[in-house]
Amino acid sequence: MKKCFTFFSCFLLILNIHSFGQEKVVVEQIQTYSGVNPNASYWHLPTNIDFILKALDSGLFANLQLERVNSLPPIKKELTKTSSLGKITIDWTKSSAYNYHAYLEIYELTPAFIYQNKWVTLTQSKQDSIHTIWYIACNIYNQKQEKIFGKVTLIAIMPVHSLGMGYEVITTGSVPSNIYQAIAKGIGFITPEMENIEFMEAKMPSAYATDNYWMPLIHKQPRILFDTTKQFMSYSINGKLQSLRTPEAVLNKINLKDKSINNPFKELIALIRNTRNGVNYKEYYQVIQPLRDVIDNIDYTIEAYLEFDKDPIVTDNFKKTGIEFLQDSIHNIYQDRKKIGTFKVKENVVAPNKFYSPDKIYNGYDSSVSFALGTFFAKQPIVDAKVIDGEVIGHTFSIKLNYENNLKTISLDNKIIMVVEGNKKPFQMVLLDKTIPNTTMNLLLLIAFSEIFQSPL
Repeated sequence: MKKCFTFFSCFLLILNIHSFGQEKVVVEQIQTYSGVNPNASYWHLPTNIDFILKALDSGLFANLQLERVNSLPPIKKELTKTSSLGKITIDWTKSSAYNYHAYLEIYELTPAFIYQNKWVTLTQSKQDSIHTIWYIACNIYNQKQEKIFGKVTLIAIMPVHSLGMGYEVITTGSVPSNIYQAIAKGIGFITPEMENIEFMEAKMPSAYATDNYWMPLIHKQPRILFDTTKQFMSYSINGKLQSLRTPEAVLNKINLKDKSINNPFKELIALIRNTRNGVNYKEYYQVIQPLRDVIDNIDYTIEAYLEFDKDPIVTDNFKKTGIEFLQDSIHNIYQDRKKIGTFKVKENVVAPNKFYSPDKIYNGYDSSVSFALGTFFAKQPIVDAKVIDGEVIGHTFSIKLNYENNLKTISLDNKIIMVVEGNKKPFQMVLLDKTIPNTTMNLLLLIAFSEIFQSPL
């Protein structure tokens, strides 16, 4: 592909801003291509490209005192192969009367290609934050078909986390409308004074796959943000501050060979031997997870039991970590020393009739508008890494943990009441039932973000 761009390294004759006079210019062609997803449709020019032409009018053409010919709209050319990049087809049959002819090239390229060609030098940390780089070139030719102006702008698309929730899509970095707004701004920055190749960053909200699970719940719902900058997980609701803590959990190894009468794990050991396979090659632990509702001055404790397999067998397409909760309802929840609930944990549970569509994206907040990428990626089932089902203080509850998108879906009495985003600590929450007592809500949040339920990967 490098040969296609050799003309950009040639010496460019930059004319004086006033040398064009009040001449007319025809935008002959705008050609586009994606070296990232060439078979997708998101990179194709939108039907209405006035915003692109206006960026040229108010920017480069104004600087060069050129007036665009409105009666001759540019040809939209979508390239189909990388070998065509940088190649311009000159056909001025309809525009031969005009002295100047402009061509615009808009290509989505991989960052690796940009770095390999040494068009820009960035630190490794900066490179890691860039998803794709858009290459925008504007070239102007005179009647002798001589290129008299040529500049390139590189726009790095850097997705940033905002209010979106769901499966983040890295195919585009952001929704197409945001990308083309950034492209238009980049076109507007092209000037005679700039370097031959200039680099700029465009930070924009991430794109998310549409789904039939969370999307209807979080559509335009207000977000409650958490402050986790200190040792607490703090948020405000109804003007009242809530503050939660999840101290480190404690592991106690269970000795399966201990047959003493006063062994506190005697009944558990019998259960393990009767229900688990290969127990002699595995290790078992009791885990104690302290939790604290600071504002309400309530201490909770989770008591759970784990199996550790040093050599887990990978089955299906699920990731096996070797750490698994015993499946029986032997896990307990205490308030101070009083037992207030029990729960069981299931691993890798496929949500029935729930899917997300990586080929159709939106902004993760307002699902009124979505974009088809044209990648033809099939719908994917939603699989919860862990499902915690139990009873606490007279209510049934369920906490579904999805490690792929860091979402916790929390239900009380068979009704979803919260969707919370966050990995080890919460970042934002959509509260769907505002009648839930704060203490109940805080307890469920503490369980959901307990150290023992965090992804070990």
